[in-house]
Amino acid sequence: MAFPFLGLFIIFLSVAAYYRKRATAQQKKVTEDFWSREDQANQIRRKDISNLPYITIPLEKFPIGISDDEELTDYENDLKNLASRKILNLSHQSNTDLKLAYGPANLPVLSEYDQNYTTLLRNLVAYADCLIKNGFEAEAVPVLEFGISIDSDIRANYTLLAELYREQGNAAKIQELIDKAASLDSMMRSAILEQLHTIQNS
Repeated sequence: MAFPFLGLFIIFLSVAAYYRKRATAQQKKVTEDFWSREDQANQIRRKDISNLPYITIPLEKFPIGISDDEELTDYENDLKNLASRKILNLSHQSNTDLKLAYGPANLPVLSEYDQNYTTLLRNLVAYADCLIKNGFEAEAVPVLEFGISIDSDIRANYTLLAELYREQGNAAKIQELIDKAASLDSMMRSAILEQLHTIQNS
């Protein structure tokens, strides 16, 4: 009776060894492909980046100066400061992708522009939230809508705006937010959609 068991055990070991070897080979290829792309990317000459889709902050649409509240003023100053910088959404491109497209010499400045984008998204939500807390609900709407228009994937950007639309009785706008969220290429997509549907049905 031991021999059939031994045979099955040997077969199991053989199959396990095969899949382990295949996984190792696949990982080796992934690593080799990565370093091949990296080597290629590092050879690219600096390219012109002046015509990239830079983001402009529409300060004229925001309620700048609506209140003397110190916190609001701080957020407004932060946005004014960001408005003087270059901003790019490069969140879906790796460093290797950026070097291949624009040359490694441009990577530091492109990383800075992308960080400005991340900072902008956070500041927009914080500013809008502060406006709402100070009783300026209607004035917060264009701030949050701008965040949506530049592909924010911050959950609060969607939920705060959806709640304002609900208070206005604007069901169509909530559906537009849901449609926009459904098109996001982000890990936050499902969580955002879940909360939007909750707001829509409340």
